[in-house]
Amino acid sequence: MTYRLPAALFATVLALGVAAPAFAAPATVAAFDPDKDGTIDLKEAQAAASMKFDMLDPDKDGTLDAKELTGLMTAAEMKAADPDTDGTLDKKEYLAVVAARFKAADPDAEGTIDAKELSSPAGASLAMLLK
Repeated sequence: MTYRLPAALFATVLALGVAAPAFAAPATVAAFDPDKDGTIDLKEAQAAASMKFDMLDPDKDGTLDAKELTGLMTAAEMKAADPDTDGTLDKKEYLAVVAARFKAADPDAEGTIDAKELSSPAGASLAMLLK
């Protein structure tokens, strides 16, 4: 399943969503690599993100509000990722942010994230939405 972002939303997510907080522990590729090929592809990233979404949704209403996303997205990032402007992100919207951050963390555009890419600021920003 792939999600396409409008160009303006993609640019905003890239501009705002590439820095992880200094306190974030570095993620490892192995944590998101069920096929153990040493890389993370978008499907693997979105599977991990889907599980993370479910963990972040304790009220099980199918959406994440600003409180549930505290520490993962700024208010500006959330607003940019919320095309229906309802103040929440549903799973499709959350996975669209994951796809944008994945693309930002994959500068060689080969469709996978390796350990070096995951340790970059863009990779750390992606990992925050997965772990």
